[in-house]
Amino acid sequence: MTGSVDPMILDRISAYLDGALPEAEQRELEALVASDPALAAEFEALSRVDAALATGFADMLASPVPLHLARAIEAAPVEASRPEPRTGNVTWFRSLAASVALLAVGAAGGAVLTRSLAPVEVAQAAPGWLDHVAEYHAVYAAQGRHLVEVPASEREHLETWLSEQTGVPFKTPDLSASGLTFEGGRLLVANGKPVAQLMYRDAAGQVVAVCFMAGGDAALAEGELAFADRRVGAFDLVSWKDREASYVVIGPAERPDLRQIAEATATLL
Repeated sequence: MTGSVDPMILDRISAYLDGALPEAEQRELEALVASDPALAAEFEALSRVDAALATGFADMLASPVPLHLARAIEAAPVEASRPEPRTGNVTWFRSLAASVALLAVGAAGGAVLTRSLAPVEVAQAAPGWLDHVAEYHAVYAAQGRHLVEVPASEREHLETWLSEQTGVPFKTPDLSASGLTFEGGRLLVANGKPVAQLMYRDAAGQVVAVCFMAGGDAALAEGELAFADRRVGAFDLVSWKDREASYVVIGPAERPDLRQIAEATATLL
């Protein structure tokens, strides 16, 4: 498949998945993906590898740490360093993916590799989409003037646009009872699928976002919701699904009212 796609574009996809592209280039790439089926397929394939590796590492990290290793860590603490974003070509990216998968085998007795390399179904919400949301939030929540793409003053246009793009009809939730002021929103992409992002700010300047995409859980009973809590880096996420779509509220880690905000949002969308 890669033979029909410009290698330079593949490099940009790799950088995009790392959050290493400037905002203008992100939008340009998203437009290219949306208009080119071959490129969209390649984007989805690379995203699946990225999501599978992330899931594999999450499973490995969730496993109990052997006592001898825990004692060694306590005896010789080291400062973890953040890996540099991958900026090489797609061949390097795939080689890294294979190497990391093999490392996971050695650390977890092969179980992680089995899960990581299994086919990733995208019948519902895109796999790993919460990680994508967290990456976007880390960038956009730090913005001032450019916090949103469409401001709150154009709410009607924003609702129409995001509903059409995501296939999820909604009305912007009024979260003023939670001390949040609606600032506007933008369109994101997670594994080639459009994601709506609604941005709110509280009196202290903290940013909370409501994000959603098409693809829920058809097995859920009408009106049934199941909330799940997760932490990704400096952010807490409360996610849930209905029969048609998947949703998440994301905000600063340890914000005590995030679950209440999510529950309120679920009744207002």
